[in-house]
Amino acid sequence: MELKPFVFLCAKGFFMSDFPKKRGSWTELSTEIKYDNPWIQVSESQILNPNGGKGIYGVVHFKNLAIGVIPIDEEGNTWIVGQERFPFDGKYTWEIIEGGGPLEDDPEESARRELLEEAGLKAEKLTLIQEMDLSNSATTERVKIYVATGLTQHETNPDETEKLDIRKVSFDGLYNMVLSGEVVDSLSVTGVLKYKILKEAGQI
Repeated sequence: MELKPFVFLCAKGFFMSDFPKKRGSWTELSTEIKYDNPWIQVSESQILNPNGGKGIYGVVHFKNLAIGVIPIDEEGNTWIVGQERFPFDGKYTWEIIEGGGPLEDDPEESARRELLEEAGLKAEKLTLIQEMDLSNSATTERVKIYVATGLTQHETNPDETEKLDIRKVSFDGLYNMVLSGEVVDSLSVTGVLKYKILKEAGQI
């Protein structure tokens, strides 16, 4: 076994001396690292479920915090990103500005970096509107979604793995894309609906 995966688990408090380990009403008897790369780590634990039955539980541990950004200009326009997503056989999807940053980094700095890289925008102000656990039955991935205002345009600088299409649309147009099912990405759907609610309530 490579040292790096073990170190990542140890950094989260998973030492052999910790077992059995209580997780609420669950009991973790042991854990084994099944896969590790720079972005995720997959573990499989022997467990006792809340009813006392034995079983296994696989968890995908994310090494980055997911970030979503909705830029809004003075006319109520926003920017969306179109790209093909590998896990869904190259399905083309329209999304808000998205990315991630190491868990130890300032999430606002990660948001500003993604905003500049993907849309070429800098923002005077970032407002956190939502935090979520993205799939808490099987992963540790968390997300923070921001609204960016006070925008200025600069050059884009996408990651070398990304082939992106950038579109400027009205926020109402994006909201309708969510309602029609044209936008299905979870960060985008949640962020757009939350911003709509906050805006109509006069809270943002």
